[in-house]
Amino acid sequence: MFRCEWSDSIVLRELIDGISDLVDTASFYADEKNLRIEASDPSVICKIEIEAKKEAFSSYEINSETNFYLDMNLMKKICRRLRADDNVSINVEKEYLEFTIHNFVERYFRIPLLEFGEPLPQISIDASVFLRIRGSVFVDLVKDIAVIGSSLIIKANPEEITFFAEEDGVKTSVNVSKTNNAIEMFKVDNECISKFNLSYILSFLKTATSVDYIDISFGNKDTPLKIEYSSDKAAIRFYLAPMEI
Repeated sequence: MFRCEWSDSIVLRELIDGISDLVDTASFYADEKNLRIEASDPSVICKIEIEAKKEAFSSYEINSETNFYLDMNLMKKICRRLRADDNVSINVEKEYLEFTIHNFVERYFRIPLLEFGEPLPQISIDASVFLRIRGSVFVDLVKDIAVIGSSLIIKANPEEITFFAEEDGVKTSVNVSKTNNAIEMFKVDNECISKFNLSYILSFLKTATSVDYIDISFGNKDTPLKIEYSSDKAAIRFYLAPMEI
């Protein structure tokens, strides 16, 4: 048996909305200390990892390790019904997940658990670039690039990182110097350039609308992009395979 309660319903709605744009299913692993989620798109172009300590929940109860597999598109439909003053409780028992929204009335949903597929590969990247930037600044610059392009090119040298797109003679770019006030950490070991699918990044950033800082790591053209943000109670990581330049 596993049961938890979550009082920040809007964060949950945005989290599920962003994940379900990228993946169809997700694996959940619950133990006495934390809840871990792993998911990938069918072609394994991207992977999402979420770790939430039990302290991140208003209530967390478990009597044995519980692993389950969910349809994220179905979860998205349910979570779109969440409002700011709702509380959520989740109960996993045998073959079903019970999802209850608490407010003036209780709204109850029961979801069948799916059979587990193959475990996802663990990802380790050799990054030569690391950037910690204000979350709102990074979200805005990605949206600026998306006005023009469908892919994001990132070029780094020890003094600055440039985010840009160029298609059909139209170009947009954003330069971020290491002395920019929006930067908390800036490290470039080697000059490099990489290209990534912009729609994947935009979908993931739906989960990051209110975070203070976002960590970005990448390397040469064969190195995946890693985007991460965390607090003392939870961490979310996103990996994205590079495109050919």
